[in-house]
Amino acid sequence: MTKGIYIGSTANRAGKSLLAFSLGLLLRKTGLSVGYIKPVGSIHQKKDDLLGDADAMVVQELLGQDAPPDVVSPVMLPDNPHSAAWTEAPDGALRRIREAYERVCRDKDVCIVSGTGAFPWAGRGIGADALAVLGHLRVNLLLVERFRRGINCDRLLWFKDRLGPDLIGVVLNDVPEEEMKFASEVLRPRLQERGVHVFGILGHEPELESIRVIDLAHGLKGRIVAGNEGADSAVSSFFVGATQPDNFLLSMKGRSNCAVILEGDRPDLQILALASDAACVILSGNVAPIEMVRSKAEEKNTALIRARESSYFIARRLAVLMKSKKIRDLNQVRAGVRLVERSLDIRSILDRI
Repeated sequence: MTKGIYIGSTANRAGKSLLAFSLGLLLRKTGLSVGYIKPVGSIHQKKDDLLGDADAMVVQELLGQDAPPDVVSPVMLPDNPHSAAWTEAPDGALRRIREAYERVCRDKDVCIVSGTGAFPWAGRGIGADALAVLGHLRVNLLLVERFRRGINCDRLLWFKDRLGPDLIGVVLNDVPEEEMKFASEVLRPRLQERGVHVFGILGHEPELESIRVIDLAHGLKGRIVAGNEGADSAVSSFFVGATQPDNFLLSMKGRSNCAVILEGDRPDLQILALASDAACVILSGNVAPIEMVRSKAEEKNTALIRARESSYFIARRLAVLMKSKKIRDLNQVRAGVRLVERSLDIRSILDRI
């Protein structure tokens, strides 16, 4: 009989996809066959004229699964608040989820079920919230709790009291290095004394927070006009450069792997930025760079991006891109698997399911 693990999180962007594909790959290394499904999708993407969830397609590809998009994510949340899909009968959504789950689980030892949004209410409008899916599929729940100025223990304890043995445990994710000692020596024992088993504490991994220059340019609807060799460089932070050269040099001190946003008509600052360890330089205002700046970018293999909007708009857009970025790059996948492998007690998870 296939064992099911539902991976949920009490907040968005907690690391569900990271844990889903990493756990799946590590379970396969133990000799188990693994299936994957995301019952309720939210990021609309078509493949072969079939609608599915973009993240689900990536995760199943990493796990070597090739189910159709409408099987790996059988129910999609409406992307339009006025959509008639909100009025769908709950039994219809749950029936499709059950059929897809049974299809994916066929001849599998373990099936990983990935949650959507914040547990447990995402999908409630179509009758396919996490509690309904858990009850319908009869799978175990594993919660991911991401460190955000701390770990919300009250929330975890409430869910343990509410769900009982259906909640097999939690994974604490993205814990800063300076908080690891407290998390392992104080937080973990306290939670486990109250019946919340902690399967692992994942530290902060900067590589997972980065975005490739080429993806950044695409997200800004900009164009790389020089330094194309740097298109695959990783960007982990950004800032808007100061307008005075002395202040700009001071603000650049100690920064690396960053995107520097500068006015398109400031070649003096652009040259200074290209002489630093910046991952890329973004020129605002749709201004073409002068030849000296282009040549410096080519010499340094640092991508020069020409964008239409103002520096302020670009900075706001970058903040959204960095927060909403999903793991797509192969190096990030490897980093994620290494992080999970060294931190997660997989044997304990298997014992509990």
